[in-house]
Amino acid sequence: MELDCIGITDLLDDGIMISERDTIIYVNKSLSTLADIDGTESAFSSFKAYISRYASDPDLIDAEVSTALQTASPLLHRQMHLSYPSGEERWIELTLKTIDLNRTLWIFRGITRWKRAEEILRESEEKYRLLFHGGYDAVVVYSLHQSGLPLSFIEVNDVACRRLGYDRQELLSRSPLDIIPPDQIGKLLRTIKQLLVTDHLLFETEQIRSDGSTLAVEINAHRFQLRDQIVVLSVSRDISERKAHEEMQRKAYQQIEMNIEQFAILGDHIRNPLAVILGYAECGDEVIASKIREQNGIIRGYLDQLDRGWIESEKVREFLRRHYR
Repeated sequence: MELDCIGITDLLDDGIMISERDTIIYVNKSLSTLADIDGTESAFSSFKAYISRYASDPDLIDAEVSTALQTASPLLHRQMHLSYPSGEERWIELTLKTIDLNRTLWIFRGITRWKRAEEILRESEEKYRLLFHGGYDAVVVYSLHQSGLPLSFIEVNDVACRRLGYDRQELLSRSPLDIIPPDQIGKLLRTIKQLLVTDHLLFETEQIRSDGSTLAVEINAHRFQLRDQIVVLSVSRDISERKAHEEMQRKAYQQIEMNIEQFAILGDHIRNPLAVILGYAECGDEVIASKIREQNGIIRGYLDQLDRGWIESEKVREFLRRHYR
């Protein structure tokens, strides 16, 4: 009856071997395919020959299995990496359990598929880390309540932590509303609520660092579904330098506008007193009046040049209005 029950193991994908002391008394069909052990030699000799040919760490496995057999203690889920001459690589998980004082159960489980899946997952995680942490922009992920209220961050990258001055756990305990100036919270809420009806937003705002200072940012927000949650991936770019440059341009333009306005009235400010001087000259000595008229003509020539310059300045102003306002 016992052997009939043991025979059921031929239906399993796992390789099964039972040894009594060091004699193999049973090997199922899967074992010869999985681990190249056919039961013609002693149990430990067969296993040792197998691992010495193919295992990447045969001496260590040998020592662990020897200890388990000598002490009758279990060896659980010992993973073995095997390389075959054909170039094929396999992973096998070995478990040893004592059935009674003399008999030992050997279970060989093929885990190559699992290990490959782990490797693919590891590579995917590494690519994710490179993309998430390797850029120059701050990236945060937070869930969005069905009312449109942004909830706590569920992921943040290294740039976000450095830029805002928090360690990762501190930042994860906050939400987008905690890093916005109080006077902009209402505007941010109205903006984020739009993500309930659209899957992408691009907008500018300010953020508060842990030391209370602010920085201007441009936020590129994408909404997506993660299991049963609405989630927002928010990429923020520091635009402080750009804003400072824009402010310099604005002030320079204002100054140019003022200069042009002054330029426009400068001629009148000069012509009016010049006409008075010329009128007084006509009442005096002709020689002096002649000299004054001559200098008056020179000054009017300069004023004509100022008028022409004002026309050119108007062209400059129109250009600035079109391209920099």
